[in-house]
Amino acid sequence: MRVLIADPPQRERHYDAAYPNLGILYLIASGRQRFASDGVSFHYLESHHDLASHLEAVERLRPDLYGISYASFTSPLAHRTVAAVRARFPGLPIIAGGAHPTAAWESILGATPVDVCVLGEGEETFCDLVAHYAGSGTPLEKIPGVAFRRDGQPYRTAKRELLELDRIPMPAWDLVDFADYEGMHFKRAEPQTYVLVSRGCPFDCWFCSNPIWKENKPWVRVRRPEAVAEEVELLYQRGVREIYLSADEFNLNFEWPVEVASAIRKLGHSDLFFQCNVRADKVTDEMAGEFAKMNLWMVHIGIESGNQRTIDGLQKRIRLEQVVEACRVFQRHGIRVFGFMMLYHAWEENGQLAYETPADVDNTLRFSRRLLSERLINYMSWQVATPYPGSRLWHTANKYGLLLGSGRFGDVRERAMQLPGVSEKDVRRSLRKGYLLKGWAALRSGRIGWKHVTRLRQNLGVILGQDWMKK
Repeated sequence: MRVLIADPPQRERHYDAAYPNLGILYLIASGRQRFASDGVSFHYLESHHDLASHLEAVERLRPDLYGISYASFTSPLAHRTVAAVRARFPGLPIIAGGAHPTAAWESILGATPVDVCVLGEGEETFCDLVAHYAGSGTPLEKIPGVAFRRDGQPYRTAKRELLELDRIPMPAWDLVDFADYEGMHFKRAEPQTYVLVSRGCPFDCWFCSNPIWKENKPWVRVRRPEAVAEEVELLYQRGVREIYLSADEFNLNFEWPVEVASAIRKLGHSDLFFQCNVRADKVTDEMAGEFAKMNLWMVHIGIESGNQRTIDGLQKRIRLEQVVEACRVFQRHGIRVFGFMMLYHAWEENGQLAYETPADVDNTLRFSRRLLSERLINYMSWQVATPYPGSRLWHTANKYGLLLGSGRFGDVRERAMQLPGVSEKDVRRSLRKGYLLKGWAALRSGRIGWKHVTRLRQNLGVILGQDWMKK
């Protein structure tokens, strides 16, 4: 039996594929472990294709099972790919997994030729599906964590129990040539990749697509520090010299991230560098010192807005003063700071629609300029608040009729909601100001990954007010 798991073909419609699809690499590793003696082979069809060459690769392999993993922003391309695969290979079972199929399984089963959606964590579920299509006799109704059509209607099974992360085998890194991936836009060394250190988040921000991360409890699981260090060492031996430690918040508490930092530092690689995400309200001087000792050179902080009312409405549970203080702490230890900013948020307040006006966004721009002028942050990103399926923002946008079109959530540089009194011109003007700040900060701080030519071109298109993104 041959099993093929694919990314959407990036050359058909560009999206940022800085890293290999870690979810797919985990699925393949789990499949190899479970079917080691059963004659099942697993293959990864990476993103570096257009639709024609994607289909040619499927033709060459002639798999018995085809899977595709994707997020909401690539869902239009993924669904076009699935339709083409079904047209070329009518009898081939098609499985969809990842963030978007978890959140939007009903619409996918109603509008695409996908046979089964994997909901949430996929390692055991996917292996059960492989066994099902190999003829194990287990009916789909008995497999937890899937959705399919029953009597012509979308139907989902019971939720899947979550795994202890250390029970999952390490990703199938042997399938990846790291030179094929650009990594982060800002970096200290190459090649670069990422390592999963935790799954989940205990918080409940308005814009987060919670069904994806909270399909079941516990909402947060972490890996043993020694297991993280073991994977870091494996990647170092494969030539990797910079690693993004993938976690929604690396500093959920004090003890665990410091233990991870200590385990990595003991590897003794002075030429290996790290980045990670942190929360602003859980930063201490001692923690930042331990991060610096492990060669963690940059942290990413979700600032989102310069308006405390917005932060409270989004239920971020941080104060802007904590953002400022966290940035000061990291800068004292020589750790650079990347700030995530969003424009034109919307939420509900006392049962009524609340949202950011152009004046509120201008205040966020002033706050960002202050952080830059005081050298508290070094880099930033700007995007328009985008309602992803499953998030409370998505439900809010639907409730108040704010959505501009089902495909607009595919690009965070485009306005996806029509907020009262906020025009397309307002959004473009705000984005332009934010991108000018972003470009100036990046040039001042350096460490730019110049391989990201397409992204640089898109940024320039935003600044110039031209629709370069569709050329």
